[in-house]
Amino acid sequence: MERNPTSYPGVTRIDMNADCTGCEVVWESKEASATVVPKLSAGNGLVYLYTRVQNDEIPKNAVAWYLTAVDFATGETVYKVFTGCGRNWNNSYGPITIGPNGSAYVGVFNGLIRVADGK
Repeated sequence: MERNPTSYPGVTRIDMNADCTGCEVVWESKEASATVVPKLSAGNGLVYLYTRVQNDEIPKNAVAWYLTAVDFATGETVYKVFTGCGRNWNNSYGPITIGPNGSAYVGVFNGLIRVADGK
């Protein structure tokens, strides 16, 4: 079994038409490799993802993890917050929970992380 299986980037927004007889692709983002069911905030229009990055900027076989916010209307990445590097930061497809104060909580192998606005 491969220690760091490959994830292929991609999140797509697909909208159904009013009578549910068809659909259309609104946008595709190849940047994010999501490891969570996306969470939409209707209040700010952001889709929250927990993403993993494996590239030449980090050590071979290492994985960097981020809380990533994508604009629901456009699919553009609004921001990414680095949460950690390595397998202990894997959320194993667990959910993102948004608290009443706007903080995002993600359960990972080594505990629970909180990402909050610096205000």
